[in-house]
Amino acid sequence: MPEKSVKIISPEPDDFQTYFKKIWDYKSLIWVFAMRDLKVKYAQTFLGMAWSILQPLTALIMYTFFFGYLLQWKTEKLPFSIYVLSGLLGWNFFSYIIYQGSSSIQDSGNTIKKIYFPKSILPFSKVIVALVELLLSTILLIPLLLYYQINISWNILAFPLVIIFNTLCALLPVFWIAVFAYKKRDLFHLLPYFVTFGIWLTPVFFAKNIFPDTIKYIIELNPIANVIEMWRWMLFDYGIFNYIWLINAGIVMLGCAVGMYFYNRNESKFSDYV
Repeated sequence: MPEKSVKIISPEPDDFQTYFKKIWDYKSLIWVFAMRDLKVKYAQTFLGMAWSILQPLTALIMYTFFFGYLLQWKTEKLPFSIYVLSGLLGWNFFSYIIYQGSSSIQDSGNTIKKIYFPKSILPFSKVIVALVELLLSTILLIPLLLYYQINISWNILAFPLVIIFNTLCALLPVFWIAVFAYKKRDLFHLLPYFVTFGIWLTPVFFAKNIFPDTIKYIIELNPIANVIEMWRWMLFDYGIFNYIWLINAGIVMLGCAVGMYFYNRNESKFSDYV
């Protein structure tokens, strides 16, 4: 008689190796939750997935008109509209994961009370949805590249690394917010203010040269600002490769791993507060 395997589910937190193995075992749920979110997001809408193009297009038009046309902000080498759009791609991907990932436990409260799965699957599923949104948004680049006759750089080969860095920058606050906010939800109310303020410290629609030299280091130390610069370097060879990007990427990776560790230690308590 073949031996039957027995799976034991315990409220005690797993060690990291076991936890990652569980995530791999339940990886199909990432796609299930992602597809569910995509269907809900575009259900009963007339334009459907076209909203993923119209939303960044609206932001692009507003930023280009106010900052590029009215205020006459300039950027070196790149037309202002392309500069802004390349920044919006990374920023929108980042902000979507933060907003949706941070609230994923509360939004799926009924589900996590009924079935067991590693709760970090929920924010990971938001990454898949954000990737779909990102791919649709990149369609906006095509007419701009044709109009300005700009070619994509060979640095595009670094796209997977940029996406990983972009994703880690978003997941880091997601895990830490979940750790501190599952009992008291004050952080969820503060989150929109932090993200709104953060865009003003990130060169999405402005160039770094508008900052005084005395505070330019803020941009250098801001990981998501590094990501936005990497997007432009990757797409158009804009700027030079800065080794501070690698240092910040290592710091973000470490912070994300520590945040995920504490997330794992506390996730058995999440269902008691949703």
